[in-house]
Amino acid sequence: MNNEIRKQLKEECFIRNLSPRTCSIYEYHISKFIAWNDCENIDELTIYNARDYILEKRKDGKTTGYCNGINSALTFFYKHILHQPWNYDIVPRMKLEWTLPQVLTRSEIEKLVDTAKNTRNKAIIALIYSSGLRVGEVVKLAPGDIYMSTMQIHVRNSKNHGDHWSILSERTLELLKQYWRECPEERDTLFVTLRKPHKPLKTGGIEIMLKKIGAEAGIDVHPHILRHSFATHLIENETPREYVQTLLGHKSASSTAIYVHVTNKAIMGVKSPFDLPIEEDTSKDNEDNGDE
Repeated sequence: MNNEIRKQLKEECFIRNLSPRTCSIYEYHISKFIAWNDCENIDELTIYNARDYILEKRKDGKTTGYCNGINSALTFFYKHILHQPWNYDIVPRMKLEWTLPQVLTRSEIEKLVDTAKNTRNKAIIALIYSSGLRVGEVVKLAPGDIYMSTMQIHVRNSKNHGDHWSILSERTLELLKQYWRECPEERDTLFVTLRKPHKPLKTGGIEIMLKKIGAEAGIDVHPHILRHSFATHLIENETPREYVQTLLGHKSASSTAIYVHVTNKAIMGVKSPFDLPIEEDTSKDNEDNGDE
């Protein structure tokens, strides 16, 4: 992707107030698509080039969700950069393979925190799990967003372009205090790199860090699994669903509803009708007695 296309893409994202992460994902998929086609003039691209590209990715084993992500990026590219209509009959969105979110146990969460070698990483893991934050929200947190007096966290400009509040765990607060004592320099963002000059931590840095700690602990984990675990454990503890929705920053209740399906505590005591004793049907006997 040349600089002119990249500049135009960023302008189109900016004027629509798309998040930096969305813009970055679009740029990634579009640049890969252009390189795959190896074309000097992007105006020569047709809707069938997009179809062939997505088909190849699917055949290579990419998930339907990943392919739909490519679809979204290329739809944006064709409409707003190439100014070509997008035809969903030719390049449809794929039916998603519906799977339940992966959830960790409390002991696995504790193992991750214990495995982390430094206080900053322990605090990040604890914060994501105990407050249910997205990794993109964690990197944007400022020290002033931690409200110790009310034990709350002010999450600003989240995925849905809005603010919301989440809870602050007492154990997480203790880790944060220890982290502040070890890294007392004034800064705009809560979490920074360990080496000087301390720069704001990026989402990729947290993802790599957590993957490494997970490998050491023998646990398959990424930041969103910690968020899934937070929501599921709240539901299991009978926290009202609307409270969980608020804490997660979900606009729609349907986004929160999936965690009701994840938790299985509510159904663990339900007996299958196949295991219930057979009650003798006396209705026929009563009918016979009535005839006498």
